[in-house]
Amino acid sequence: MKLRLGTRGSRLALEQARRVAEQIRKVSPGVGVELVILKTTGDARSEFGDEIHSEVGEFSSALEKSLVEDEIDAAVHSAKDLPTRIHDSLTVAAYPERVDPRDAWVFKKGSQLPKGTWVGTESPRRRMFWTEKHPQAEFQNIRGNVDRRMERCLGEKDWQGILLACAGIDRLGGLLSGLEMERLDVEWMIPAPGQGALAVQCRKNDHRTTELTQRLDDQQIRARVTAEKSFLQTWGGGCSESLGAFAQIQPNGTLHLRAGVRDLHGYPQRGSMEGPSNEGELLGVRLAEEMRRG
Repeated sequence: MKLRLGTRGSRLALEQARRVAEQIRKVSPGVGVELVILKTTGDARSEFGDEIHSEVGEFSSALEKSLVEDEIDAAVHSAKDLPTRIHDSLTVAAYPERVDPRDAWVFKKGSQLPKGTWVGTESPRRRMFWTEKHPQAEFQNIRGNVDRRMERCLGEKDWQGILLACAGIDRLGGLLSGLEMERLDVEWMIPAPGQGALAVQCRKNDHRTTELTQRLDDQQIRARVTAEKSFLQTWGGGCSESLGAFAQIQPNGTLHLRAGVRDLHGYPQRGSMEGPSNEGELLGVRLAEEMRRG
C-alpha cells in the first residue's frame, strides 16, 4: 500500500509531515508514504517580504480541496490552523502528537531593553494578553515563517523581542544563534485552540486510509483539542479573534478547560471549567455560554 500524504511546502510544515510519515511507517511497516507538497495561497505570498497573514483555513483549504478531489489520501495540518467546520466528506482521523503548546517571548541575547515596548506580533490574542502585563507596549506586525520572524527579530535594533509559538521553534530545532526565549505561563498567555498539536485529515469514505491513520490517534490530545475548538466555534471567530483556549487532563482524569477572550472594554475576560474527558465538545460549549453570561 502507498499513501499520499499532503503537506504545505514550508520548512515547518515539511518537518511536521515527516514526523507523521515516520509514525505511519512505524505502526504499519508495509506502507509506503509519499509526501505530496501542495502550494497554497499563503505559501505563494510568503515568497515576498512580509506576506499577508492568512485567515484560519486558507492553508487548510488547499489541502482539503486536494483530499476531496482524490489527489492525496491524507493531509497533515497544524491543528491550530484547521477550521472548526471542515468539509462534510472529510474527517480528522488522528491527532498524533502535541508538543509544547505555550507561546514564547523571543529576544536578542544580552538585551537589557524592557519587555514593554516595540513587540513584534500580528496576533490579536498575543497582543491582548501581553498588554495586560505590559500596558505601555507598542506592537509591530511581523509575518512570515518562523525562521523569517527570528531573522527579523535579530535585525531590528529597536525591537525588544517577538512572540512566537514554542511548537514551531522546537520542531525546527531551536532558536537562531543570538536569540534567547522565555516560555510563557498558560494561565497568563492562554494559547490558541489546538496550538502545538498536529491533525491528520482524510476522506470519510476512504476506510483503508482512515483505519490506518487512526492508529496514530492520541485520545488525550483529541479530548483536549476538541474542547478548545468547541469553545472557539461556540464563541465564534477565527485566528484573527482575540481568543485563547487551552485544555489539560487532570491527575484525576477530568478535563480542565481555561479560556480568555476580549471583554467589552478591551481587557481579557477569563474563565475555566472541568468535566469528563470524553465530553470535550460539551465542555467547550458550556464554558463559552457561561462566559457570555458573565
